Amino acid sequence: MGSQEAQTKKQMTHRTKKSLALLCIMIVVIIAAACYTIFIKPVQNIQQWEYSEQIVQQGTLKSGVTESGTVQFGITSQIYDLDVSTDSDNDEEDEEDNENYLKVEEVYVAVGQRVQEGDKVYQFTQNSINSVRKALTYEKTEAQIALASAQTSYEIGVLEAELSRNETLLDTSLAQTSYDTTIARLSNDMAAKNLEIQQLLKDIYELQCALTEDEYREEKSDIIEAYEDAFESVKNASEDYVTNKVDAAQTFQSAKTAYEQFFSKFDASNQEIQDKIDEVYEIEMEIAYNQQLLEKELLAAQQDLSASTINGEIADVKYQSSLTSYENVLSKAQRELEEATKKLDAFNEFVGDGIVCVEGSGIVTEIGYKVGDYLKNTGTLIAFAKAEEMTVSVDVSQEDVVTMKVGDMVELSFSAYEGEVYRGVIQSITTTATSRNSATISYPVVVSILGDTSLLYSGMTADVTFITEEVENVSYVLRKAIVEENGKSQLYIKSGNAYVLAPVTIGFNNGAYIEVKDGINTGDKYYIRTQVREGGADEK
Repeated sequence: MGSQEAQTKKQMTHRTKKSLALLCIMIVVIIAAACYTIFIKPVQNIQQWEYSEQIVQQGTLKSGVTESGTVQFGITSQIYDLDVSTDSDNDEEDEEDNENYLKVEEVYVAVGQRVQEGDKVYQFTQNSINSVRKALTYEKTEAQIALASAQTSYEIGVLEAELSRNETLLDTSLAQTSYDTTIARLSNDMAAKNLEIQQLLKDIYELQCALTEDEYREEKSDIIEAYEDAFESVKNASEDYVTNKVDAAQTFQSAKTAYEQFFSKFDASNQEIQDKIDEVYEIEMEIAYNQQLLEKELLAAQQDLSASTINGEIADVKYQSSLTSYENVLSKAQRELEEATKKLDAFNEFVGDGIVCVEGSGIVTEIGYKVGDYLKNTGTLIAFAKAEEMTVSVDVSQEDVVTMKVGDMVELSFSAYEGEVYRGVIQSITTTATSRNSATISYPVVVSILGDTSLLYSGMTADVTFITEEVENVSYVLRKAIVEENGKSQLYIKSGNAYVLAPVTIGFNNGAYIEVKDGINTGDKYYIRTQVREGGADEK
């Protein structure tokens, strides 16, 4: 029993020692780690610096918007747009109708093939060439005949239209002459009557004036007075004095005679005045009556003139309309002849010896026709990619695209050719946004690459920089060489064999380079400080 207890105590003592040993090891590890962290690692991480020498450059600094896109070859297409159809063609698709179109006999190229300008593309059958040329020649001949006929019809029609118009215009002229004659006659008649009235009125006035003249009044007064005196003398004469009475009677008779003669003359003058007044009245009545008759005559002349004038205007309109109609027919015939001639000339120029050749060089991307096809409608003969006409399409945000215009110069860079800068020009700006749903709205901008593009391939990624700002003839350094401390810009400048941190005045910054306005000169050496740590270096 005592032996078993001793054994148990021994085991417990062994376990306790083992646990203590493990605890001591853990404490030692923790202390070692703490010592490393506090004392050893800071020593190992002491900052050390290396310096790379650079030279202050002078030139132009640019900044702008950079977008990425893919290089694309320019595609050139030769289009067939030759019109060889004629009026004899119909919509049926039989062989006879097909013979009015060019037929492909041979195709000399294939898609993917590189071609040079002047290489053969198509050969047409001679039968189809002859058939089309015959149809186009016949159409031209018909157009020439139609033009000659239209010319003759035009000349005859113009003469007939002129004759008809001139006859009507002659009637109008005669009506005008009749109207003018009537007006003149009426005017003359009225003038004569008015002149006669004026003469009668003058005579009446003169007679009336004669009756009211002083001499006439005195004569009248004297005659009346003499008559009255003679009458009183006869009445007062004594019967005893016969001689006196006879003398008085004679004097009275003479006075009476003079009295009666004077008043007879007075009555005659008054009667003459009244007769002339009556005559004036009769003439006025005649004038009024004749005026009515003459007005009717004038109205008839006016109606005849108006009708003739309207007929003349209608005749002129008909003439102009006829002239226009004949001119339209003639012009149509001329156009049809011109079109027929142009079609035939274009056909002969296109066909030549029956072979179509490439107009340019590149890699074939499309062959529009195959052997046995008829060239009936407008279509692509051949399309080929031209390596010298490369473009890059990029999407530009709405904020940036408004600052750009077609013709602006850009710069392009390619990851395959680091350090190489290509120039380009904005070819087009699409005004339709590529997306309306996203927060950023962008617009496609196509850039043409300028200069030698022989090293570029279709599908290459290009970074396109749209220049928005630039400064010329400035001194500049790498942006990362500038040290900012306490709000001041500084630069490590070489002074002898030492590196001196000197203050500088900076300006335009495009992200990679920065303008130095003061504190260093072009050609001076400066240093980029690089912080070196265990495991590598970090540039500061």
